Amino acid sequence: MAEAILPEVVITARENPFAPGRLRRVLGFDPGLVGSSWKELESRWRALGCRAAVTGHRGSGKSSLLEAWAARLDEAPMHLFFNDSRRRLDAGDRALLAACAGRVVFVDGEDHLPWWEIRELRRALDAASAVLVVRSRRGSWPELIRLHGDAALASVLISRAAPEWVGHFRPQVAARLRASGGNLRELLLGCYDELARGGDDGWSG
Repeated sequence: MAEAILPEVVITARENPFAPGRLRRVLGFDPGLVGSSWKELESRWRALGCRAAVTGHRGSGKSSLLEAWAARLDEAPMHLFFNDSRRRLDAGDRALLAACAGRVVFVDGEDHLPWWEIRELRRALDAASAVLVVRSRRGSWPELIRLHGDAALASVLISRAAPEWVGHFRPQVAARLRASGGNLRELLLGCYDELARGGDDGWSG
């Protein structure tokens, strides 16, 4: 089937259905899309002593899961965040860890830390009542679920984010996902960029 031609229109950042802020609102983590449910995930977390890790490659939905899980808790969790630009514990992190006794703590990007600080973090978290860690690879925490992006999931996300553009983006979704290295977040940002440029992104034909 021929790919739909993108109309020659100018789409502002506010109108762009793939704007990151809008995607956070309309594409909250849905465990049904990865063959699970909130009930199943929460039950498994409890079975693991409420100490587990969510693993998966970049852009597979790990941080989205953490954000959605936090919204389900009666009390907001303490939250530590690390990435390529933030690879060390600082004074604020250590102050938070010193006050984590009896609290739920979420750690996003734990494996960006050096091994000796991961060990320090793990010791400090012994006092927490529950821990959920996000990391790209398996580590010392038991694995709650491993996430990965595929073309079927990418198609569903595009359909939910911008049903009016499915005819344009879906035919090349597998190629787009490969080009983004399997990163669903980068794929959706690529859709944003393409609409912002008026659709000339080399995907037709």
